[in-house]
Amino acid sequence: MCHLILVMPVVALPVLWLLPLGEGVTVYATMLVVTVAVYWLALKAMRAPLQIGRETLLNAVGTVRAVDGRDGMVWAASELWSADFGDERPAVGDRVEVVGIDGVRLVVRKAPVAAGPSTLAHS
Repeated sequence: MCHLILVMPVVALPVLWLLPLGEGVTVYATMLVVTVAVYWLALKAMRAPLQIGRETLLNAVGTVRAVDGRDGMVWAASELWSADFGDERPAVGDRVEVVGIDGVRLVVRKAPVAAGPSTLAHS
C-alpha cells in the first residue's frame, strides 16, 4: 500500500482523458508534484545517518567505569555496557573507543589522545 504513491503518475494518466484538458493537466500536475516530493523525502531519509541501533555505537567514545581483568563496564552513548578490553588494561576513568560489538558486549580500546596546544613543547 505504501508503494502506491510511487506509481501515482501512471495511475493518474486516465485523468487526462476523463476531465477537460485544463482540469486534467492541473490534477495530473498536482499528482506529479506530490509524487516527486515523496521521492525526494524517501531519498533524504535513506541517506540520513543512523540514529538508533547498535551500529551507532561503533567509534563512540566512552568512559571506563569498572575493570575486572579483560572485562569491565563502560559508559558509552548514555548507557552502561559490558565491555571486552582485549589485551589492554585501562584504568577506571580512562577514555575508550568502541571498535566492535560482540553480541551485547562492546569491544573497546583506549581512545587516542588528541594533541592540543597545551601538549606542544614551547621553545
